[in-house]
Amino acid sequence: MPLRTWGHPHQPLVVAATEGPSGPARPERREFQVESEDVGDRLDRWLSRQVPEHSRSALRRFIDEGRITIGGKSCRASHRIQLTDRVSFDPPPIPSPIPLPEDHQLQILHQDDDIIVISKEAGMIVHPAPGAPPEGTLVNALLGHSGQLSSVGEAGRPGIVHRLDRETSGVMVIARTDFAHKELARQFHDREIAKEYLALSHGIPTTLSGEIDLPLARSLTDPRKRVVRHEQAARESYTAWKQIRTIGNDSMKGICWFHCFPRTGRTHQIRVHLRAIGHPILCDFHYGRETKLDLSRWVPAAPAAPLERHALHAWRLHLRHPSSHQSMHFEAPLPEDLLPWWESATAIQDGE
Repeated sequence: MPLRTWGHPHQPLVVAATEGPSGPARPERREFQVESEDVGDRLDRWLSRQVPEHSRSALRRFIDEGRITIGGKSCRASHRIQLTDRVSFDPPPIPSPIPLPEDHQLQILHQDDDIIVISKEAGMIVHPAPGAPPEGTLVNALLGHSGQLSSVGEAGRPGIVHRLDRETSGVMVIARTDFAHKELARQFHDREIAKEYLALSHGIPTTLSGEIDLPLARSLTDPRKRVVRHEQAARESYTAWKQIRTIGNDSMKGICWFHCFPRTGRTHQIRVHLRAIGHPILCDFHYGRETKLDLSRWVPAAPAAPLERHALHAWRLHLRHPSSHQSMHFEAPLPEDLLPWWESATAIQDGE
């Protein structure tokens, strides 16, 4: 399996790669020789010209991991290279384009020949993505659980019809057949599938319910984030909500459980919408105020209940079975990190 050749034009470097019987390709070690015009340059800056397929930050990480050495010895990214330096690079394995099965316990809510319904744990990425580890994802766990998953959709994402953010827990439906995948995708597209979320946010609204109709677009300063923006490129986004439980009585210092009903399914929709109306979700590192909180801040007598991820849970999912067309309703119980916050809250009359 040949790889692209990198190196100084006067020092051509041919690299071979081998494919293990059960793993990704492993490129051979690369050797680089310093030219006189490069003497005195920083090691990481010089290497970024020799191996432009890796960023400088990645190269610095490889140096810290010991993958890059000078004369067989460890070095620093700030090292000023010398003419006598012999730089070696042991590249990391090339990630497999095909996710591999992994043995990971899944919380199965329902399973039949067409679909699997699970409650995803917080912290699990749904599928491998560029820049993220190719293991430990929901796709890896699904492949370890079942040999029958749909093959339509994006490459490397068998069975995945919709997604939840990494730190969002809750209910998801997985397609086991191509027919089920296409039918579920149609139901999502036509907004026939109803989704309900629970979100624990700062502040208590002055009204018991409301509607948020604000268009969303990618942030111009941070491509990972979404923002409210009224322009042609923005996409319509609609979320209805109601209060169902509160902790504290102060509209500013208290916190509130929101029951959210997103009609559209935009990236980060509920998180951005609640922030837009002045109620950011607790511990939302992108759109909130902090990364860690404890229930004792509001309920001094409560046992320790640390929260270290955004408090958003995909609670319920309503759909029609792709084959029988039977109406189906699924509910994912609150996980252990959110349950104490729910039990310590006061239910609003007729709110549940």
